[in-house]
Amino acid sequence: MRTRPNAISSKGIVASSSIQASIIGSRILERGGNVVDAAIATSAALAVTQNNLCGLGGDMFALVRMEGRGVTSVNGSGRSGSRATIDMYEGMGMSEMPQRGEYSAITVPGLVRGWETIHSKFGSMEFRELISPAMELAANGFPVTHNYSASISVSSRHLAKYNWKDLFIPGGKAPEPGELFRQKDLASTLGEIASDGPSGFYDGHLQERIISGLKKHDTLIDTEDFIRHRTTIENPLFTEFAGTRIYETSPNSQGATVLLWLNILKEMREDPDRINMEDIVRSGLLAYEERAKWITDPAVRALPSNFLSPSFARELLEHGTERPSGSAVSDRGDTTYFTVSDAEGNAVSMIQSNYMGFGSGIVPDGTGFVMQNRGAYFTLNREHHNALAPGKRTFHTLCASMGERDGVLAFSLGTMGGDIQPQIHVQIMKSILLDHMDMQLALDAPRWAVPYTIYENPSSIIYEHSMDEEKVNALKRIMNTFPVNGLSSQFGHAQGIMSVGHGVIMGGADPRGDGVAIPIL
Repeated sequence: MRTRPNAISSKGIVASSSIQASIIGSRILERGGNVVDAAIATSAALAVTQNNLCGLGGDMFALVRMEGRGVTSVNGSGRSGSRATIDMYEGMGMSEMPQRGEYSAITVPGLVRGWETIHSKFGSMEFRELISPAMELAANGFPVTHNYSASISVSSRHLAKYNWKDLFIPGGKAPEPGELFRQKDLASTLGEIASDGPSGFYDGHLQERIISGLKKHDTLIDTEDFIRHRTTIENPLFTEFAGTRIYETSPNSQGATVLLWLNILKEMREDPDRINMEDIVRSGLLAYEERAKWITDPAVRALPSNFLSPSFARELLEHGTERPSGSAVSDRGDTTYFTVSDAEGNAVSMIQSNYMGFGSGIVPDGTGFVMQNRGAYFTLNREHHNALAPGKRTFHTLCASMGERDGVLAFSLGTMGGDIQPQIHVQIMKSILLDHMDMQLALDAPRWAVPYTIYENPSSIIYEHSMDEEKVNALKRIMNTFPVNGLSSQFGHAQGIMSVGHGVIMGGADPRGDGVAIPIL
């Protein structure tokens, strides 16, 4: 059932999970900025209106497609601090990584350096012009949505003990839906980034303020960790499926899981039109097994050279074993995804995150942003390839996707959702590539998910109650199932844009979130 019309344009579209962010990005396109300019402006606005999902203290990954320059994978994830060691945690009596607080805030935020990298490589407008709208949004305030208000209330159960509370529950009460929410300190920080440039966040006056603010909370990140941080520019991973070249962000992003999954499906069914629900879920469980074995900081463990070869997928099918049932946790990722495209085929597919809602709860005093808790995904098990070590990137749930057909942009899509992101990617891809749905209809379609981390075994499948009976019965043949009423954030907030030919593009936004796709007129 369609929840809203597609955005359709012969010029450009911005699709994000925040109305204000989509409008700000679309205005940059209208002023003559390119898709990267619009992406930076949208990203910065999201760091104001959805800083529960990703603020300046978080990470980013992106795919950037510029006509004549191919597709570039951008890894803006931060590394752990030089003092973050397993010995230190064990010395404090810990056997697991803490989920919140100062000892979860151990990775350098990569978002702002990511802006700097893509702007220097692809941007066309002055950087100040791209950040100023977000600065004004923080200073003047925005009307709080129901989702944002609820997120603050839920997060307060975990974060009210930290200085997060001073920003988001002053007086002990979350802002009500419709209430104007101003963030003075965040506006000042964004103003400093606009005037001094993003590098100041890592090696300038702003960095000094951040580090000074963090020292008061005994975190494990220092000045040298910030100075050393760099964004990584890479060739994206890709495979061919249903006549389309599909790209995903490279490790330590989990995007390779999607491509391996599609390769397994190709080996299962020579005719893609015969792929059924059981095929998709069972092949996905195989791909997730390999995800757990291989994906981490590629400097520590690289993917096998044949990871995306037909023979690798074929061998998994031939020797795949029954997966043990486990007790998986509820998915914990809080993230925001957006995409920008013009009708010439230039596009940005970008995702940014704090990891869990509002991250660690630790705010560098006076800056207005919360440090991410992405380091909580590390393990203290020394034998595991994703074990904590200084200067290391953890396995990252963030992934962004893009597709080309005959050398022309076919789609750009992604979703929030933590560990289930590859599952949502594959479901939407099937809808648009095999079931020939338009983008909004594909985003509206009922979803299923198997939520579990790389340290767990799958235990159950959740699904939206509106899913048809035949598909539900197929899920029940695989694993224990549980219906979820309504359109739930448990199944992500996805956005997407697709080409429909004749110089026209079409975009949609997930009804499960606060998003909207804005066409350029």
